[in-house]
Amino acid sequence: MRLPLLALLLATSLPGADLIEANRDPAVSARQDFWTHANGAWLRRFPLAPDRAVYNSFAWQDDLIKKDLLAINADLLAKPDAAGDQRRLADFWRSALGFEAGPAELPAGLRAVLAKLDEAKTPQALLEAAADLYAEGTGTFLGVFAGQDKKDETKVALHLWQTGLSLPERAFYFSDEPATKRVRDAFPAHVAKMLGFLGYEAERAMRAGAAVLAFETKLAEVSLPLVQLRNPDAHYHPMSWAEIDALTPGLRWEAVTRRAGAPAVTRVIVGQPDFLKALARILAETPAEDVRDYFRFQAISGHASVLNAATAAAAFEFEGVVLTGAKQQRSLPERALRMQDGALGDLLGKEYVARRFTPAQRERFRLVCENVRTAFAARIRKLEWMDAETQAWALRKLAAMKLRVGYPDKFRGYEGVEIRADGLAQNLVNVSKWSRARTFARVGGAPEREEWGMRPYTVNAYYSPMNNEIVMPAAILGVPTYDGEALDDAVLYGFIACTIGHELTHGFDDSGRRFGPTGRLEQGWSPPTEKAFRERCDRIVAQYDREEPLPGIRVNGKLTLGENIADIGGVAIALDAFRETEAFRSGRLIAGQTPLQRFFLAHAFAFAGNIRPETLRNRLLSDTHSPMPQRINVVLRNIDEFHEAFGTKPGDSMWLHPAQRVKIW
Repeated sequence: MRLPLLALLLATSLPGADLIEANRDPAVSARQDFWTHANGAWLRRFPLAPDRAVYNSFAWQDDLIKKDLLAINADLLAKPDAAGDQRRLADFWRSALGFEAGPAELPAGLRAVLAKLDEAKTPQALLEAAADLYAEGTGTFLGVFAGQDKKDETKVALHLWQTGLSLPERAFYFSDEPATKRVRDAFPAHVAKMLGFLGYEAERAMRAGAAVLAFETKLAEVSLPLVQLRNPDAHYHPMSWAEIDALTPGLRWEAVTRRAGAPAVTRVIVGQPDFLKALARILAETPAEDVRDYFRFQAISGHASVLNAATAAAAFEFEGVVLTGAKQQRSLPERALRMQDGALGDLLGKEYVARRFTPAQRERFRLVCENVRTAFAARIRKLEWMDAETQAWALRKLAAMKLRVGYPDKFRGYEGVEIRADGLAQNLVNVSKWSRARTFARVGGAPEREEWGMRPYTVNAYYSPMNNEIVMPAAILGVPTYDGEALDDAVLYGFIACTIGHELTHGFDDSGRRFGPTGRLEQGWSPPTEKAFRERCDRIVAQYDREEPLPGIRVNGKLTLGENIADIGGVAIALDAFRETEAFRSGRLIAGQTPLQRFFLAHAFAFAGNIRPETLRNRLLSDTHSPMPQRINVVLRNIDEFHEAFGTKPGDSMWLHPAQRVKIW
């Protein structure tokens, strides 16, 4: 996942200057630290503002797009005859801009559940209370959802999955690393402050804060780490209700999931049976009062940022300052946009596309996607480590991969969702209930194949293994300050085509390769190919494990493996596609740069960014992506053409001996 679009010239850019050249810091050698060489001037121009935990080229692009989204909302507010979807957008926007003046009061349905919570005294009653909270939009340790059956791609199944933690990753509950421990130590006071909004007296609230941390620590102990969750084969356990009940003495699950809104089924896919088994034990051993405190905290913390100004500020003290290092909240309109995106993003995306992304633009980038796919197919045919049988399977999968570009052919509709001009929290609950009911209604039937998991205005992209598709929203298909034909091919391929190649390779990484052309979980690789692939993966893991972005905290090569494979492969594939362009063949200099140099400089700009240590620490523990400097410097050390373009030699920090360079794709 990655990158940016939009054809606007920022006031912060240098008049008449080439962006790629203006970003460079000539004082830093390209052969020693290419990320800083390519982006040093940009990093100085955009220091972190108090309300930012990270600011990168994606966020810069996102700021441009926000101007359009704010204008759309302003236009709809001023439209007296707005009806249907436009009325929903306008009323939601009113509720989001006005919520800070409201009461610190949870939605009525959630208050009704909490009012009866003291009646829950047994493990079964506590599990039922979790289901009631789930039905009202509050998450707990009940991880029930509807999703595609990995081994029957034609059906949607009911799933149970581990969940229930408030901190970013299970390591936060155990790590002795000082800064991570500070987060854990601050958590009980945050819990106490949140519970104060529900009427807890100070002493009781502090006791509850300690109890909630202890309870979540028990859940963390039996939760699998992110690295172990990457293997989809290991988390597919179809079970009957009787089998699940036998696994969890004292708990009965079928009626609980029905209570949460799930349909009647006879077969459930359990992701982590050991988690459910341990949950039964934890609920039996934990005082019911402690679990009820946990429930109340989840209820208030899940809504605090949208109740009123006081609750939002209190939530930010921990979720913003402690966890990310940000110094102040984002502006109310920016927060309102984030809420609107989560609730009614497809409606906003439809309005955005109508104004900002034409069918002609869509076709231009669709052709670039096809060029990159063609280049990838050619590379697969030449792979010496992949046998002929596996190559044939990989080529079938690549040919079947759907390339979704710009915007969906089918936007999600929101008929039946009640949106009012006041009551932001209730609006969000209404959307949540509607969305959940909609997905549960698909259980037993076919998956929805046309709707996207991102908005057209989202500065990102993704690969879906179960739909075998890449999605490239409009917002990622361009470069700030380059308008239309001014976007030369070196920048287009370095900045955009690398992302296309990145997403394509996700279909063949350590996790995506386990799914076939139709999205079914299957084994398409021969054992010898599997072994050769794993050997190359181990070498990539070792390269990233050596990186230490913060003192005492290294990159987790296994956790980030899939993204690292895609980063390296995406550059190699995009380079092949770029070699077919006239811009590459001509060798013409632009801003004093050769085509190859410009390609790599443009690619490095995709990862320009400043980040606070607190946020970087969180990401090192919980993000499957490597930090921004490593996504350039480690990647390019493995690319022969980079060494050719910048003349690296032994002794340079960017140098890597050819025998040590890892080539998978």
